[in-house]
Amino acid sequence: MDLGVQLFGVLTNTDLPAAEVFSRIKETGYTHVEPCLALDVIGAYENAIWPLKAFDGYMETFAGLGLKVDSVHVFGKHLNARAGVLCDIARRWGIRAFVVKLPEAPDDLKLQETAIAWMTLADALREVGASLLIHNEAADIRAAVNGKTLCERMADLCQRRVGLQVDVGWAMQGGAAPLDFLRRNRDLVRSVHFKDFDAAGNAVAVGEGALPLKDCFAFARANGLPQIVDQDSFGGELFAELAAVRQRFSALAGSRGDGVSYLNIMDFDSGEIRTVAKFDRIIEAPNWMRTTGELVYNSNGLIYAWKDGVERRIDTGVCDACNNDHVLSPNEDAIAVSHMTFGEGGFTSRVFIVPFDGGAPRLVTPNSPSFLHGWSPDGREMAYCAFREIDGRRQVDVYAIPAEGGDEVRLTGGGFNDGPEYSPDGKTIWFNSTRSGLMQVWRMNRDGSDPVRMTRNDDNCWFGHVSPDGKKVVYIVYHKGHLQPDEHLPDMQCELWGMDADGNNAHRLCVLFGGQGTINVNSWAPDSRRFAFVSYGEG
Repeated sequence: MDLGVQLFGVLTNTDLPAAEVFSRIKETGYTHVEPCLALDVIGAYENAIWPLKAFDGYMETFAGLGLKVDSVHVFGKHLNARAGVLCDIARRWGIRAFVVKLPEAPDDLKLQETAIAWMTLADALREVGASLLIHNEAADIRAAVNGKTLCERMADLCQRRVGLQVDVGWAMQGGAAPLDFLRRNRDLVRSVHFKDFDAAGNAVAVGEGALPLKDCFAFARANGLPQIVDQDSFGGELFAELAAVRQRFSALAGSRGDGVSYLNIMDFDSGEIRTVAKFDRIIEAPNWMRTTGELVYNSNGLIYAWKDGVERRIDTGVCDACNNDHVLSPNEDAIAVSHMTFGEGGFTSRVFIVPFDGGAPRLVTPNSPSFLHGWSPDGREMAYCAFREIDGRRQVDVYAIPAEGGDEVRLTGGGFNDGPEYSPDGKTIWFNSTRSGLMQVWRMNRDGSDPVRMTRNDDNCWFGHVSPDGKKVVYIVYHKGHLQPDEHLPDMQCELWGMDADGNNAHRLCVLFGGQGTINVNSWAPDSRRFAFVSYGEG
């Protein structure tokens, strides 16, 4: 999950040297920062807002630590006259946005004056690939001009050539419902800043106050927006609070709530999409049954089959916490599921085989966590993603195990490896791996030898599924700036891509709101033309 920290006042919240502060922010799990730059004399705000003469030094420190800087919060008067300075910063450091605050207590004349200056600056920045964003405070929401909040009025006066960095905490303090404000300005919002307050109006760590964090986070993630947390109220507990905030966001990133699911079928060659069913709950990961034509999926821990508007539950016995990693047996007399259990150590997952005609589930993988993805065409072997301790470190690799049970064999090493699936002839295994940096789709021999990278996307590619005739592959793509390479999260803007089985002719098939649950397992129809997938929406 890509999460940043705004650095206003960060050096006043600790006695540590700046380089150590930034290093500990990175160690806490944050991937980018938003520095604050003063173009005028800053006086008492020294260390809270950095002067121009100190800015390059800080930027060099960020670069050395691998902390990204996509946006810079700028303070100063007559910013249009400093366009050359900001454009030079954008060129040298790859800055994509400069964030500004509205003048205090402006009337409509002052707003018009500022709008002219900002449009001039925005046009100059656009020439170097950067944009200008308005950051709201509570007063900008509470006050109104011509029936609109000040920041919305300013966006109109700027001919909507500037965007918004919505501070959802200040929006809440200004009397707006944060999610409603985000939705109302969806076309202008370019990033979301998280500040939080308790019921008495005191600033608190993000997630500890009245802010509807889950809703705001879901909006930001669904729209692929950068997310930045505030830290200027943490005081001496800076790093502990930042770690707690990061954990809250991580929990939100992996959670699935109530929602609407759409079951879709796409024709790979023509691009035609048919949405065949809507469910008022989360369903995930369809398998396509060759023998019955049913689509099999998981929902709320159980397994269901659907065809022509009729849904039936498949009896999985004690396996009542099935996740979206399930596979049909080659002759379709059984289904193998990844069943989760929960305890003091969190959750884990093991693979079981469940006969379709009844009978108790049979455990295949005693070791855990194990997440199934492939069953060999000859029925003898299964391939799965597993988290294991190797030389004192937790690693994620592809393993194989006899379907009848036995010793598991590690097939990969290096990077994060997931999604193994056998080719129709059983000779190779397709999987995805971060070994090249971004997540990409790979293919290796069945024994793990001769891995070959099959995708060359500039984004993260997951779950390559081969058609029954062995000629086509469909996979899911996440934009690299929206998450980390080893993450495949739910409820995001993503894409489905297709290619020939030799890696050629890669092309985008569709854009959708989905992700985790869309196409985790093979969902090809027997005709090798159609495949099923799930998209999501609000109720």
